[in-house]
Amino acid sequence: MRHGFGRLQSARIGVRAAAAAALVVSVLVSAGCGSTSHAADEQPVDLSKLDTGNYSTKPRNVQAKNPAQIGRYLEALRLGSVVPLAQDIDPSLTYNVPDVNPFTDADSFIADQMAGNTAAFGWLNMTEFDANTPGFVAGFQTGARSNKDSTISYELKNAVMVFESDDAAAAAAIALARSGFGKNEGTEPAHSVKYPTAQIAWMSKSQALASWYATGKFIVLALVINHENATLGESDQPGLIALSDKAIAGMADRLKTFQPTAKDKFADLPLDPEGMLRMTLIRPAGDLTAFAFDGTLDAHGALRAAEDPNTTRALFEKTGVESVSYGAGQVVRARDSAAAETYIADKSAVKFQHRVDPPPELLTARCIEYHGPDKNEFPFRCYVAYGRYAAEVWSTQKQDVYQRISAQYAMLVNSR
Repeated sequence: MRHGFGRLQSARIGVRAAAAAALVVSVLVSAGCGSTSHAADEQPVDLSKLDTGNYSTKPRNVQAKNPAQIGRYLEALRLGSVVPLAQDIDPSLTYNVPDVNPFTDADSFIADQMAGNTAAFGWLNMTEFDANTPGFVAGFQTGARSNKDSTISYELKNAVMVFESDDAAAAAAIALARSGFGKNEGTEPAHSVKYPTAQIAWMSKSQALASWYATGKFIVLALVINHENATLGESDQPGLIALSDKAIAGMADRLKTFQPTAKDKFADLPLDPEGMLRMTLIRPAGDLTAFAFDGTLDAHGALRAAEDPNTTRALFEKTGVESVSYGAGQVVRARDSAAAETYIADKSAVKFQHRVDPPPELLTARCIEYHGPDKNEFPFRCYVAYGRYAAEVWSTQKQDVYQRISAQYAMLVNSR
């Protein structure tokens, strides 16, 4: 049940992810607390004794410095609540690539997201992205593969982009296809009988196939890769086209329920629709420790950030989680206080997670140290519940994770 936002990433990934997060931070103003109702905590904690380091303990009153700019980012998050999981498209894609990426520019779209591997969308031509996408508003990308070991798996990376008009989307699909894989050596055009207007590029050596399909104001991008066949020197273009067709069909169908926001209405999009971002620990400036962003996703959107979506879906259903907010950690809203306690008990009782003492002044927290084979996993995590909210933070240092969970707890209390 490791969360994608709580894993160590390469420096290059971290920088680009931080740039995406900075987009949000740069247009938000943090101020004093308002009023939010919480259930009383069963074990009173003296907040004045908590070691919170330099982390803020006051809930932020989220306001936009530039509503139009932040509106595009909020539109990207809206897409994240609609786009289907890869597993919804192919049930065998049970291992999420633990990176979720709302994007509004080339850098955040073409980010290296697979540590130790060539980035899926990194093969695209970044220098021509802006020129090829006039009228582009926002997008959301995600992915999964059939096995945790990428060398014996096949993989789907999918993205949805929304444009200001149907014509802009149609023109961009053609331009992106030509400037992306189309300029890589060994790339050939391919064709889908089911979607004849899709722009498809095929790379036999890598056993990778990318499809750009315009539908209304949207472009659906499906990248399918058979890593195992590439390793074995085998080829199955028809199989990858069939998977690409399924991805296009699944995403296009879900997009029928999505109503794009008019450009002049971006300022009307709520910055904190669930009132949870204000009570989520603020990412420190320059924090490159994990792929993350400031924002909120519903339970469906949050599932794509979990390594094991089946286990996480079961936990969400068990505890009634309906919304998740992200900052320097994550906060979930459960059904009630008992469900929040169940949530942190389950999250902290996973293989390779060994319990360690909590901060001395916050004994209700559950803290763990990771001892396992995953080099990308954070060594320290802490969890705490307050009312119907459950929080999780992570760090490379025990003192830092203690300060983070203490500050996060204080922020939840202070948001009453």
